[in-house]
Amino acid sequence: MKTKAMALALLLSLMGCTESSEETKSDVKKEMEQAGEATSEAYEEVKEDAADSWDDTKDATSEAYEEGKEIASDAFDEGKEMASDAYEDGKDMASDAYDATAEKAGEFKDAAAKKAYEACVKMKEQMGGDVSECDD
Repeated sequence: MKTKAMALALLLSLMGCTESSEETKSDVKKEMEQAGEATSEAYEEVKEDAADSWDDTKDATSEAYEEGKEIASDAFDEGKEMASDAYEDGKDMASDAYDATAEKAGEFKDAAAKKAYEACVKMKEQMGGDVSECDD
């Protein structure tokens, strides 16, 4: 009888372990499915965040590019205007210098003619010539 009792006890304990093992397998399977779903959701969120971040980066880069283009264009226009102004100022200064030079050259010519006349008159007076010939 002891053997039958022991066999029965062993059988009951094995059946209890088998049921317990089946429950554990089922629980583990459920937990793994839940973990898989959570991982999938986390992956999708990260993927969406990365796409949003990429879009933000593209937008910011595009805006910076457009601003840079506008700044460069403005700087070019300002430089062109400054160069044009400098050119006009240079033309005015050259014209003024030309006029001043022409005026001074006229003064030198008049002074040279006067000196030549005076020299001619002095020479004619000393040599006894006709002073009216100096007017030519």
